Amino acid sequence: MANISILMPVYNVQDYVVEAIESMLHQTYTDFELILLDDCSTDKTAEVIKTIVDSRIVYHCNERNMGLANNLNVGLKMASGKYIARMDGDDISLPDRLQIQVDFLETHPDIDLCSCGMKMFGADNQVWVRDYDPEQVKITMLFYSAVLHASSLFRKASFEKYDLHYNQDTFPAEDYDLWSRAIFYCKMVNLPDVLYLYRMHHAQVTSTDKRSAEKCREIQLKYLQKALPELTQSDVINFVDRFVPEEIKTLCDVRLFKKAYTQIVKANKTAAFFDQYKLHTTLNKRYQNKVFMFLKTFRISSIKDFFTFLTVLFDLRLNQIVKLILKK
Repeated sequence: MANISILMPVYNVQDYVVEAIESMLHQTYTDFELILLDDCSTDKTAEVIKTIVDSRIVYHCNERNMGLANNLNVGLKMASGKYIARMDGDDISLPDRLQIQVDFLETHPDIDLCSCGMKMFGADNQVWVRDYDPEQVKITMLFYSAVLHASSLFRKASFEKYDLHYNQDTFPAEDYDLWSRAIFYCKMVNLPDVLYLYRMHHAQVTSTDKRSAEKCREIQLKYLQKALPELTQSDVINFVDRFVPEEIKTLCDVRLFKKAYTQIVKANKTAAFFDQYKLHTTLNKRYQNKVFMFLKTFRISSIKDFFTFLTVLFDLRLNQIVKLILKK
């Protein structure tokens, strides 16, 4: 029985899958099974996979196309390892990825999952590193998926204990949905080490599927309502629809944004789901940054506008105030 079960879903990745598989076979940590989950590829993915011979490879092809989340659930049932690792069929893991992640979980028994940093390649070259602090991970989950899915490694027993698996109905945000449910039972961190290379190309579902924003909103609503049950449905919708979006366009938005985040902070005093200080600090900083961007383009054309500007100005940090005054 391998210590790690690597779940690699594949679908029409004939041009990339060899590089992805070899990046796992060349890991410095070798005690794993690599479960290749073919969701009925229509190109030569299956043929390419079968040219690679290694006793650690387990190839499975579904009888019909099931969708990514269902395909991953097949892998969860097949997995025999203590740990579950994720890997996409068109990406690359650096050689010491598994070793570093396993070592971390072995020495931090209170942590159930860790991901690592990602560097984009192909159509983009950004570097993504998410929060290390488990309490900050919970707060970040209010806005987007706080765990980098493809580079994650987690304890199988922790997820089985609470019947945590993927939900195809939430595709293409199935990872965000899983983490937003798991966070109530599991501690999650993101290691700062960049150990995963994420291929960017225009055929990716996350960049082409218009359902993504809708599914993310549904997840955010459910997450916030469960985390802070004292909130009314109206409060939850107000926060998700007004505070989560990136832009303030009117003075009315400023007031509504402030009301939205103060309601969240107040409700958490009772629920105590989030770290109160970190929640207040994070939401206030986000609010300040949005107000700052709004005031940068706010045109003062009358005495009324000037007093409006001053009213909002003093919600900002000193360095932001100075920048705005000098600009005006």
